[in-house]
Order: sequence, then structure tokens, then C-alpha cells
Amino acid sequence: MSKGKGPLSKLYNVIINSVDVVVPQSMRPFWESPAGPKTVFFWGPLGKWGLVLAGIGDLVKRPPQNVSLNQSGVLATTGLIWSRYSLVIIPKNYSLLAVNLVVFLTQGFLIAKHLKWRSENSKQVVYQHPRSILRFHDSS
Repeated sequence: MSKGKGPLSKLYNVIINSVDVVVPQSMRPFWESPAGPKTVFFWGPLGKWGLVLAGIGDLVKRPPQNVSLNQSGVLATTGLIWSRYSLVIIPKNYSLLAVNLVVFLTQGFLIAKHLKWRSENSKQVVYQHPRSILRFHDSS
């Protein structure tokens, strides 16, 4: 339950209280757990799965030359940092651990995909600074 006094806190409390009466007895331990749906420890990681879906979409559709090493590197690093944090906080949050490990892995694959492309095409690509636009030499 939210202890806030704002309109979103009130709305959250109304929703939780409404759902609370229909939760089956078999689901009560999960519902009442310290990292269950009544807490931010549940909804934070659930929302973060959107980053995972975006990363998987990039793995499938994004050309390797368009992968941002800075962005992927930062996301992979935060995945590792938050993975560690999820085991230090009380209660331990294994759903946060899972989502951050998957963020780290997907971003790591994107980095590897870009670096592989870069090593295979290093003689064909001209890196222009400061616009950071990749251009290919015309071999005709």
C-alpha cells in the first residue's frame, strides 16, 4: 500500500484494495510477499522488461553498423550494477536480478554484433567526426 497522499497514490490504493478481495488463497503468499505486486519491487522489474524487448528487437532488426556502442555499453553496465544491487537490498529481488542479467546479455550481444561488423568491414568504412556518419568507399 502506498502511504502517499497524492492522486496517483490514492488511485493505486483503490486498485490494490479492489484486487485484494479477489486474489485466490493459493496466490496469497505471492500477493503478500515483500517483493510482490503490492510493491515497487514487483512493478519496477516488470516495466524494465520493455528494455529487454527493445534490445531483442535491435538484435533482430538493427543493422550492426547502426548499433550505438555508447548506449549499449551503458545499458550493459547498468544491468550489471543493478544485478548486484538486487541481491544486496532487503528483500532480495530476484525478478530485478533476472531482468538486469537479460539486459546485460542482450546489450552484450549487440556490442559483439557491432564489433564483429566493424572488424570485418574496417577497410571499407570511413568514420567521420564530428557527425559520426559511417560512409562506405565506392569501389566502382
